[in-house]
Amino acid sequence: MEAAALHKPVLVAEVLAALAPLAGARVLDCTLGLGGHSEALLEAGAQVVGVDRDGRARELACARLQRFGGRFTAIAGTFAQAAEDHVARGERFDGVLADLGVSSMQLDDPGRGFSLRSSARADMRMGEDAAEDALALIDRCGDDELADLIFAYGEERLSRRIARGLKRARAEGRLESASDLADAVRAAVPGHQPRHPALRTFQALRIAVNDELGQLDRLLAALPALLAPGGRAALISFHSLEDRRVKQSLRAHRDAGRLADCARHVVTASEAEQAANPRAEPAKLRWALAPGTATLPPSSF
Repeated sequence: MEAAALHKPVLVAEVLAALAPLAGARVLDCTLGLGGHSEALLEAGAQVVGVDRDGRARELACARLQRFGGRFTAIAGTFAQAAEDHVARGERFDGVLADLGVSSMQLDDPGRGFSLRSSARADMRMGEDAAEDALALIDRCGDDELADLIFAYGEERLSRRIARGLKRARAEGRLESASDLADAVRAAVPGHQPRHPALRTFQALRIAVNDELGQLDRLLAALPALLAPGGRAALISFHSLEDRRVKQSLRAHRDAGRLADCARHVVTASEAEQAANPRAEPAKLRWALAPGTATLPPSSF
């Protein structure tokens, strides 16, 4: 199936407004995914370097974007490493985009173990670079370490009860697939829950397996050096742990003079977009401007 049919990028119009790419502008798409945002940037006349750690995503995105020829380049690896490599080489960009979190393709692929209903191994790795999958992580951690991880990355109040349940299920041979993991969490959480009680635990394990917050911290640290004078950044987060880091880091860079300005408030998807694409509902965009320009994003930002 073509990438365009698999993926609806979120906040496309808002990303274009925030980055305002001129013809020939160089943009680093830190989270290429299936190429939806890159396609919009290329159609606006930009040159795009797209980064993704997922080989299948890169393959599909390259097929989608081949019509743009040499204006598009794909890089394998994590966005943190790519950002640090470009800074080390002294390369800067007019625009930097990061659409954080797990991609639609990864969520929808039952073989990846991201879905609560998947009968595949609870893997949750976004790319070939991740050292261990979710089951290996559970096996390696003791009860307390696993509980702390679920609490920190999933903001789960019942983390200790859940950690004990997961370790017990593994020891008894009842935890192998993603659906097994979801069932083990449900069994550990008493009472009826309005949402599936395993959602926070899945988020926590996914973040830990892929070092998502560590990757984000490294990108945010490199961001001012990654932007050319007058360059712009747009970062889209999907949960409070990401958004809090983005907000605090951008403000710290601004207050230290490393950025000229940054968003006071988040930009969210319109009601129409949320109705058409429910995965856009939690998306929060924050923008930043590098020193060297007096041009601000539209007043609606």
